[in-house]
Amino acid sequence: MIATSVWTIVPVVVGVFTAAGGVVTWFVGGVRTERTRLQTLYADAYSAVVSYQEYPYIIRRRRAPTAEHPEIAGEERLRISAGLHGVQEELNNHLAQISTESDAVSEKYTRLVRSTREVAGTYMNEAWKGPALNNDAGMNIRLDYAELREPQDEYLDAVKTDMTFWRVAWVGLRKPHRIRSGRSSLSSSVGTGSTPPAVNVGSESSEASPP
Repeated sequence: MIATSVWTIVPVVVGVFTAAGGVVTWFVGGVRTERTRLQTLYADAYSAVVSYQEYPYIIRRRRAPTAEHPEIAGEERLRISAGLHGVQEELNNHLAQISTESDAVSEKYTRLVRSTREVAGTYMNEAWKGPALNNDAGMNIRLDYAELREPQDEYLDAVKTDMTFWRVAWVGLRKPHRIRSGRSSLSSSVGTGSTPPAVNVGSESSEASPP
C-alpha cells in the first residue's frame, strides 16, 4: 500500500514542479519582453534629443539663395521648419510616454529636454540670424554642448537603474508616487468632475524659428 501511495504521489510532484517551471519561464520571458520594450522607448527618446541638438548645424548649413534661384531661401525655411516640427513632436510624445512608465526616468528626461531646448534653441536663433552657407569652409562648425552633459548622464543613469530585473517586473517600483497619488486623486475627484491639469514641458520655441 505504501508503494502504491509513492507511485501515486510521484506523478503529482513531477506535475507540480513542471507547472512551476512553466510559470517561471513565462514570468522571465514576460520580463525580458517588457525590458526590450522599455529599452526601445528610452533609446528612441534619447535619439530625439540628439536629433534636436543637430538642428543648429542644419540651420547653419542651409543652402544659400542665388540670383537665379532666390526661392531657395523659402524652400530651406520650409524644409528645416518641417523637420524640426517632427522632432518636437517626438520629444513631446516621449515625454508623455515616459511619464506613464517611470517617475525617476521621467524626471530626468524632462530636465534633459528642457535644458536641450534652452541651449540648442539659442544656437538655432543665432544660426538663423547668420548667413546661409555658400562655401565648403563654412561646413566646419563647433558648438559647445558641455552644459548638457550632466542632464544627459543623469538620464542615462536613471535608465540603467530602471532596467534592473525587479524594477521591470514590478511597475510599482518604477511608479510608486504615481500609484499612490493616483489613488488619492481618484478618491478626491469622485463626484466633482475634476480632471488633473496637463503638464507642458516646453514647446516649439520662437528661438528655433526662422526670423
